[in-house]
Parts: sequence; C-alpha cells; structure tokens
Amino acid sequence: MKSVLIIEDNKEIALQMEKYLINNGYEVELASSFYEATYKMNVDMDVALLDINLPDKDGQHLIERLKDKEIRVIVTTVKNDEDFIIAALDQGADDYLTKPFSLAILRARIDAVLRTIPLSQDKKITYKDIKIDLNDSKVYFKGNQIDLTPLEFEILVLFIKNPHRVYTRGQLLEMFWEDRDRFVNDNTLTSTIKRIREKLDKEVISTVRGIGYRMD
Repeated sequence: MKSVLIIEDNKEIALQMEKYLINNGYEVELASSFYEATYKMNVDMDVALLDINLPDKDGQHLIERLKDKEIRVIVTTVKNDEDFIIAALDQGADDYLTKPFSLAILRARIDAVLRTIPLSQDKKITYKDIKIDLNDSKVYFKGNQIDLTPLEFEILVLFIKNPHRVYTRGQLLEMFWEDRDRFVNDNTLTSTIKRIREKLDKEVISTVRGIGYRMD
C-alpha cells in the first residue's frame, strides 16, 4: 500500500484529498503546517502533496528536506507563475499541480510519480525492537525473523509507519477488508490483531477502548 503525506493548511481541501485517496487504497498522513510536516516526514512515506503557502513558513523550504528522505514531491498551489513553477522543479519537485484540480487528475499524477520509484529501492523500517524489510516482506523482532501472513504484515506496516496514531475499527476494516476477497465478521479484526500480538509482543499494538488500536 502506497503512502501519501498531504501538507495542506486548508482543512476542507486536505480532508477531501484524504478521503479520496484512502478510498482508492492509499495510506494518508496530514500536516497543516511547516513544522508539523517536518515531524510527519520522519515516517516512511512515498509521496508528498505540498502546498507551498503554509501559515508558519514558506513551504518551498520543505522540498529539499522531503527529497533528502527519498519522498517524491508534487507541489499543489494556487500560484500559476512560470518562474515560480520552474523554481520549485529546480529545487527537486517531481510535479506541479495548480489549484483547483480534479481528484482524478491528482491520483493520476501520484501514480505517475510512483512509477519513477525503482522496484529495487531499499526500504526498511525500524521501530523499537521491530525491523521490517519492505523489499522482502520480512519482519524481525528482537533479531528473530517472525512469520506473518500477508494481511498481518500489511497491518503491522501501517501501525509502524504511523506510531501513536489511533485507527478506528471502521478505518482498519475499510482499508484492509473492503473490496477484497476476504471473509469479515465482527471478530475478524480482533482476531487478526490478537495473532500479531501473539507473534510479536502483547503490548506491540494497544487497544484504545471504544475507538480502535494504536502502536505504542
């Protein structure tokens, strides 16, 4: 599952993009300011949608930081000035979209940028005692390789990429079971989380009572 960081201070626009992309199979993180974006980019992301006009600092200064993290950058802004566009591309932006734009075109641009990522690109995630090799779909806990099913692997990756973020049961069911050929009943998610805990550590994913789950 590909991940997108939306850096946008307009809440309405950000939520529209988030809903559309989640419904189309992407993982999404939101940041509404320059400094929130610098924190969120430490999570492994594939593409950033960057609105240059941020409230606390010029978003253009984020382009190089994002590229240093090997995150592809699509600039999204109301500015349609040729010199401005050239400057953003010269700084390393992979694409440029002038607002307003259709969500379908946005998705097409994201997919086009994702196709530029080499299949062999080394991708590893480490969180506390857990290490994940995304290239080989392998998980290590305290140095020992752990066997997870493809579904368990996808869920664990989501939580490790987004530590401390609470996901509701509804969000998880929508992301991992909707439109898939997988049987679902009331206990499906609970049982899957339980199996991940048993294979790793019972505290690795905590229950947020009445809401869902998070990685502590």
